Amino acid sequence: MNPQRPSRTAEGAAALRVWHTLIDDPPHVFDDRAVRPLLSGPTRLMLRNPPGLMRSAIRARERVQPELAALRGQVVLRSRFTEEALEAALAAGCDQVVILAAGLDTTALRRPELAQAGALFEVDHPATQAWKQQRLPADVAATVRFVAVDFEREALDEKLLAAGIRPEAPMFVNWLGCTYYLEPEAVTATLAALGRVAAPGSQIVLDHWLPDAELRWRPRLLLAGVRFAVALQQEPLRCLLGADELASRAAEGGWTVVEDLDAAQQRQRWLAGRTDTLALPDFARLARLVRI
Repeated sequence: MNPQRPSRTAEGAAALRVWHTLIDDPPHVFDDRAVRPLLSGPTRLMLRNPPGLMRSAIRARERVQPELAALRGQVVLRSRFTEEALEAALAAGCDQVVILAAGLDTTALRRPELAQAGALFEVDHPATQAWKQQRLPADVAATVRFVAVDFEREALDEKLLAAGIRPEAPMFVNWLGCTYYLEPEAVTATLAALGRVAAPGSQIVLDHWLPDAELRWRPRLLLAGVRFAVALQQEPLRCLLGADELASRAAEGGWTVVEDLDAAQQRQRWLAGRTDTLALPDFARLARLVRI
């Protein structure tokens, strides 16, 4: 990873969230145009509004090859799932929000009331976090509690306590786009660390990708392409979790999986009735864990 710029996959995911608003029809599953100022110059240039003919050509190709729209779909659907879960947690009185592997997450920009209340913690690799802080508006950056952590080498619970997390109060944890880049042991350790500082009623929302053995040939081929692409960016896939394995690792850390949506359930919930080409890969799953 280049220490002068954010994770390439983090910026790629942010770009896909914007691309959804340019290519797909409203209502958008998740509108994150707020992320534009955080993107690098070349990426912003790539995200100029495409002419109508280009947009039609892209969608025509995606109708033939839905895999081309699947990665965009899994990024925006996981964000929508998390946003809905966050809304419910806040309505229930949760007042601590932790974003793990925050990347270019825009919660601080879209929900300034959380940051201003001192309730928003962003946890990430130091290099990505420093790059992001430079691009955030100074008034926003000053209100977020940034927690720099190397997930595979440092104690997450100790870092959160030092940053001011209150273990006696429930917290909501957003952990997207990360589990598959960690070693399996690091996933288990992270869940355990969160469990040590999480009050009953705390929640974690995360996404995970299924292993090849649980996939048919076509999604397996797409996953192979993703594996090759991220390896070229020096961020290889390391941990592909089936539902049973996720539940087992969660239980070790004191968490219970209360939702684990497969691709069919996600399509029914957010893509049914859409007339555009937004799609979803069969390997993408969304889970919500609760601390009992």
